[in-house]
Amino acid sequence: MNIAERKSIKKNYILNTIYQVLTICVPLITTPYLSRVLGVDSIGIYSYCNSIVSYFILFAVLGSSTFGQRKIAEVRDDKKKLSKAFWEIVLFRMMTVIIILVAYLVFLHSIDQYRIIFMILSLNIINVLVDITWFYQGIEDFPKIVFRNLIIRIAQVICIFVFIKKSTDLPVYVCFISIFTIIANIWAWMYVPQYVEKPLNLHIFSNVKEMLLLFLPTIATQVYLVLDKSMIGVITNSTYQNGCYEQSEKIARMALTVVTSAAAVILPRVANLYNNGKQQQAKAYIYKGYRFVWMLSFPIMFGIIAVSKTFVPVFLGEGFELAIILMPIFSVLVLAVSAAYVSGYAFLIPIGKQNIYTIVVCISAIVNFVMNLILIPRIGAVGAALASVVAEVVGAVLQIFYCCVSGELEFKNIFLSVWKYIISGIIMLVSLLLIQEQLGQSVVSLIILIVCGSLIYFSSLMVLRDSFFIENLHSIICIKKKKN
Repeated sequence: MNIAERKSIKKNYILNTIYQVLTICVPLITTPYLSRVLGVDSIGIYSYCNSIVSYFILFAVLGSSTFGQRKIAEVRDDKKKLSKAFWEIVLFRMMTVIIILVAYLVFLHSIDQYRIIFMILSLNIINVLVDITWFYQGIEDFPKIVFRNLIIRIAQVICIFVFIKKSTDLPVYVCFISIFTIIANIWAWMYVPQYVEKPLNLHIFSNVKEMLLLFLPTIATQVYLVLDKSMIGVITNSTYQNGCYEQSEKIARMALTVVTSAAAVILPRVANLYNNGKQQQAKAYIYKGYRFVWMLSFPIMFGIIAVSKTFVPVFLGEGFELAIILMPIFSVLVLAVSAAYVSGYAFLIPIGKQNIYTIVVCISAIVNFVMNLILIPRIGAVGAALASVVAEVVGAVLQIFYCCVSGELEFKNIFLSVWKYIISGIIMLVSLLLIQEQLGQSVVSLIILIVCGSLIYFSSLMVLRDSFFIENLHSIICIKKKKN
């Protein structure tokens, strides 16, 4: 029995969701505390500096993460090929990291503002070398990723609450983020000997062309993930705008993680099935991925819109009033990015259509950049948020359009029962807005809104008899009964 047959999509999805949530969960668990202790300006400084360092990290990775995950998934049933692919990618990363570190040192000598923060963030470039998450995702061994991250992240949270006491502790906070991430990734190397052999007959440049093809959309993606923060800092020169933007986007992307984790799980499975000539099985997983995305992204999007007025004061505290406007805008990212993840990341890349994926992402990046130039000088962070959302929507629409027109996927199967999720989401939105008017701004009110929203949405799906939701609910109940 090969590795693919031993793995469960549902189990891997749950474990990968836990992993992805843990990655972002630390800043979110600590956000209410840090928002009040560090303040919006310090968070804005970190957001700006981190956006600059992200460009260096981008070139250090050079498309090797997505390529590595796909390549490992393709050869994971042959230990010799698996070992060869693993070491070639690791050595290639070592080369790119060394080159980028030299470039970063030149950058450090040319700046005066926020130099200490930039020096600490250089650890994030080193982290690229030791990060082998792509390997475990490729072999679909998610338990090892989740376990070591759980331990490390708990330790990180404890240190933040113990040592971060005032706004001048920003360097200490940045240090904790970088160091604990490196420790978690080094720990993952302990399990590598179980899967790979010693490196032999390596050709580290043999995969450069494929990596570069995946690097191009990564550059474009970085434009609307990081460039907006850099442009806000340069154009508005406002740490307040960047601070509100950072926290609002972070919350939206945390919610997004729950949905997009499905794509990270589906990618290696689809790549493996296509490599073994099982195209129909692969497409079946993709259609299920779409149903899952629609079922969860609509309530999350409508929920963020409904509760933002209560959420921001309770969660972030005073000084983040702009986030009340930004969060509803960012909520659309949950729907757009999730759909794009399934179409592009989980389907087009595994089946070798990364050139189409690259073109679409580049178009989205151009849209984002142009809109940033127009909107940020006029409406600041709100303009950047609108630009990001429009770019993501354009990307999602183009990817789905190509998949349908090319005959790779069927329109009716992609949007099967989507109307039920829209109607249920709207019912939830209207209900929450009415309930919110009767409640104050408190933690209890926020909990009531979240619980009520979940009950209203999923009850509506039951009334509309959505087969996908009912089947999964029945499956969960059966699993619990068997355990009992």
